[in-house]
Amino acid sequence: MDILPADNVTNLLQSFLDVQSRRAQVIAGNIANTDTPGYVAKDLDFDAYLREAAEQSALPLAKQNSNSLAQPNVVDQPVTVMGLDGNTVDMGSEMAKMAQTGTNFNFGAKMLQSRLRLLRTAIREGR
Repeated sequence: MDILPADNVTNLLQSFLDVQSRRAQVIAGNIANTDTPGYVAKDLDFDAYLREAAEQSALPLAKQNSNSLAQPNVVDQPVTVMGLDGNTVDMGSEMAKMAQTGTNFNFGAKMLQSRLRLLRTAIREGR
């Protein structure tokens, strides 16, 4: 649902917040499955997503397709720690990722808030 003004920066910030929200969901799933035997920890694959987002934001606004930017793919994390039951969730690492994701989301929200404040000021001054 696009309720924000359509411009490159705003669209990119909105996508950033969507990705951070999705990453928090994936991490929460890992944490919830800490005691599930054989569970392989998941993460998001950002490489292709970031490349596509950068290409979309570089296009003129009329040629951008805000609906074509898909969410990053969920992939299995490389195995660094494996429990005796085959579970690969490292609780310390997941908690650190969740904290970083929260920080990233807050940063993105503040950037979007600043952007909207700037647009609101420009509209008021243009009257």
